[in-house]
Amino acid sequence: MKIVVYGAGGVGAFYGGLLVRGAQDVHFVARGAQLDALRTRGLRISSLSLGDISIPPLHASERAGDIGIADLVLVCVKAHQTADILDDLTACVGPGTILMAFQNGVESDDVLAARFGRERVLSAVVYVGATLEEPGFVRHVAAGTLVIGRSSQHRGPADVVLERVREALASTGLPVRVSKDIERQRWHKLTWNASFNAISALTLRSSQDLLANPQTRALLVRMMHEVLAVANARGVALTEDDLDQLLATTEKAAPIRTSMLVDRERGRALETDALVGVVVRKGKEAGVDTPIAEVLYALLTAIGMPGSEARELPPMEAGSFTPRP
Repeated sequence: MKIVVYGAGGVGAFYGGLLVRGAQDVHFVARGAQLDALRTRGLRISSLSLGDISIPPLHASERAGDIGIADLVLVCVKAHQTADILDDLTACVGPGTILMAFQNGVESDDVLAARFGRERVLSAVVYVGATLEEPGFVRHVAAGTLVIGRSSQHRGPADVVLERVREALASTGLPVRVSKDIERQRWHKLTWNASFNAISALTLRSSQDLLANPQTRALLVRMMHEVLAVANARGVALTEDDLDQLLATTEKAAPIRTSMLVDRERGRALETDALVGVVVRKGKEAGVDTPIAEVLYALLTAIGMPGSEARELPPMEAGSFTPRP
């Protein structure tokens, strides 16, 4: 298949690089130093499960218009960047093109479908743990499993197309599973992301730190229950067992520095709207109260305001502020 990987950060570079290694015809859309690195030096992947992988210089462009029509487009920019790339993305979408969002959240498919048609969009849930450490170098620390499928609520690509895409993605050598209830899979992952990502970004603590502290552990559980309630109100069959499984799996894992924590440390925009704002919005639509999500959302949006980077505040003189009765 001719595959366009739009966005060559940790996720895009990791999967795209493995697809190249799997003999697929892969073209990257990248920017800046990463574009230069892919073109001139190629890509290095350091993976706990796959070992060290070196891939020679790759096909990479700054615009999708330089690539032409693709069979499969993997949208690997952050969720909040999707709307800004749609015009450029049009250049590689033809009558038979399939699009997949390798992103966090539960709304990216709707953005793509609104522009290109639901029949072109397949859903994906990505469990990857890949970080772009420097231009041309990706570190991978998780399983890399992909779960794909069609939304049960909408018309999508035919079974034969789904299988063709599955086979192409499986050439990475990573697990690729087809789900008959992809919406449940997406909300299952959002339950973890909305809680652990949000609270780790606010506290600058790893997953294990948050679980070890009784107060933050209780906050995680309350946030997870809010996501569960919103999902159930939307007809998604999450249960208490999902929450127990997410907590148990995280407790057994090595400390996780979530993607939002890493983004905050590196001064990048946070996926606040895709991971927490969505819980607030969907909760209001369904008539479900989400007080924890609303507080986390407010605090995260404050972090994302211009000029909100950490800085030393001037000292306050003792007694300089006296509240009025």
